Amino acid sequence: MAILAGQDLEKDEENEMDKEKRMRLAEILKAGGLPEVARLDTCVTLVDAVNFRSDFATVDMLVDRQEGVPEEDDRNISDLQVDQVEFADVIVINKCDLVPKEEVDLIKGVVQNLNPGATIITAVKSSFDLRKILDTRLFSYEKAALSAGWLRSLTEEINPETEEYGIGTFVYRARRPFHPERLWKTIKDVFVVIQTEYVDEEEDGSDGDNDGEAMDTTEDDDTASEGSWEDESDLETDDEQPQLDTKARLAHKTADETFGPLLRSKGFMWLATRPRMFGEWSQAGVMLTISGGDLWRCEMPESEWPDNPKAREAIKSDFGVKWGDRRQEIVFIGQQMRNGGEIRLRKAFDSCLLTDAEFHKWEKAMKSKNPQSQLDKLFNDGFEDWLLEDHDHDHDHDHSHNYNNGGTR
Repeated sequence: MAILAGQDLEKDEENEMDKEKRMRLAEILKAGGLPEVARLDTCVTLVDAVNFRSDFATVDMLVDRQEGVPEEDDRNISDLQVDQVEFADVIVINKCDLVPKEEVDLIKGVVQNLNPGATIITAVKSSFDLRKILDTRLFSYEKAALSAGWLRSLTEEINPETEEYGIGTFVYRARRPFHPERLWKTIKDVFVVIQTEYVDEEEDGSDGDNDGEAMDTTEDDDTASEGSWEDESDLETDDEQPQLDTKARLAHKTADETFGPLLRSKGFMWLATRPRMFGEWSQAGVMLTISGGDLWRCEMPESEWPDNPKAREAIKSDFGVKWGDRRQEIVFIGQQMRNGGEIRLRKAFDSCLLTDAEFHKWEKAMKSKNPQSQLDKLFNDGFEDWLLEDHDHDHDHDHSHNYNNGGTR
């Protein structure tokens, strides 16, 4: 297709592009496109030492910082910063002359935990040896996809020398589901919770133009996601819903002994009311995104597993004694981890797990003729629906796969 496009562009005399530029672009397309004449050599992220930590402690969206961004662009600064650091081959920490050495060391510790394999360069006024970023042949898509510190932490020990900068990491694991309501109460005041809301045209009375439209939404205080968890003291009169106070959430997180030092967390979770699907958890600063992932592998026929023998063995290694690969597995990166931070976080999330008595009821419900119905009666779940895309194998239920699995909305 690129070759044909090049031939067409070469003949297009009415094209407004400058002829010399048009012919050059046509030659590139005729050669097979940009990958045939150039290569992606190095992915470099420039970090501002002055604002790096403050951009973890912000509720700003991209539209708040940059002109020309469409209003519907809902990306936030904290997530963008983390994404750019985790994907890079080389990370340049600039303006190091404008902050104390201790701050530079702390930033290096954060960066090393976010991306353990990256080359880190410190600079003043963006001055450094350009040979460190030019013609390095460092970039590979496979490496970039696996370079994030949270992902590597699941399978290997992150270099402990970052702890001398006050930054640590650990993996929270548990073979028991979270109680949805207790989890919500734990996170609702210290995070701006972002979820995907699926709008069903039949439910909202639309004219059919939005067939199952998905929208990323932040929770309007304790209303949108809580369903019947609402605290009446938070509601305005005349059924008005309070607006989300993002700055209040940030203030609560900053002051919170448990969650204040937490910079980044990512992984997947198991909710008691959603036994077939895992949830995806991604947090940067005060921003926490919770969304539906896919079926647990134990819910899939093995024919749908990857063909690679090593991948299949890795999947089997995740299986527990009784409930397959269902589990909590979230990586936490932050300050004070070895000074009580890890203990406090573990305690907070352990309190969200089902108690022995609740887990006994959960197991009994799972053995019943209609597990989902029984789980809905046992546990209140007001998180947004998780939409599962159709799998090839047959099911004996509706293929809409709209699993909100509980809670009055």
